[in-house]
Parts: sequence; C-alpha cells; structure tokens
Amino acid sequence: MASGQWLAAIILLIAQAVAQELPNADILVNGEVLPGFYKAGIRYGKAKEDSLYIKWARAAEADTFWVYKANLRLEYITNANMRTAWYNHPTRYERRMAAHHLRECIFDTPLRFSDLENLSKNNRTQFSGKSFYEYFTR
Repeated sequence: MASGQWLAAIILLIAQAVAQELPNADILVNGEVLPGFYKAGIRYGKAKEDSLYIKWARAAEADTFWVYKANLRLEYITNANMRTAWYNHPTRYERRMAAHHLRECIFDTPLRFSDLENLSKNNRTQFSGKSFYEYFTR
C-alpha cells in the first residue's frame, strides 16, 4: 500500500472511532432547551412505515418543526402570537392553527400538534410512553 493510502486508511479509522464515541447532545440545560437545530427519528408501531422524522429549529422568535412521514411533509411554525402549518402534499398550502386544532393528529400518527407546542414551551411531554426529549439529538 502506498503511503497516501495508509494515511487515508488511518484518517478513516480515526473518524469512525470519534464518531462512535460522540454522545447524544443533552438538549435540556437547567430545564431550558438551548437554541439550535435538533432531530429525531421516532417509530410508533411495528411496521417500517410507522416512523416519523422530525427536525426542530429552536429560536427566540419562533420554533419551527419539519415533520416527515413517507412522502408526506409538514412545516409547523409556532410562537407566542401565532401557529401556522405548511403542508407540502400534493401542493404547498398554509393553514392557520387555532387552539382547538392542537388536538389533531399529524399524518394519522399518535403525534399531535399539542406535542410540538409542549416542546416549544419546554413542557415535559410524553410520546409513546417515553419523554419526548429522549428522542431528540443535536
């Protein structure tokens, strides 16, 4: 093996070792969720199709959630003044959300808009018997 190939192999092995040792980011500091981007993959049933993927952007002005399930996508924006859902199937459309809409399930899954609201307000919500914060990593 040439010296360049050895160097590439060593760098690859080191990168793999470091990636395996990195712990999941703790998103709660003193009960407060830090601003930043978080992600979660959640399986709520036994079938492969029973999975949700959520990206969460935590910011001072508003929280944004992107929820994906198979070919369905939803963008949910919430702050103290408004709640808006953007659906991307089959065409993109906007939906303003009143408080009574928070009980609705997202994409016929156990996830509700109220779960996302609770996350944005730092409430300790449960999803499928597990703390919602346990699903999220940076």
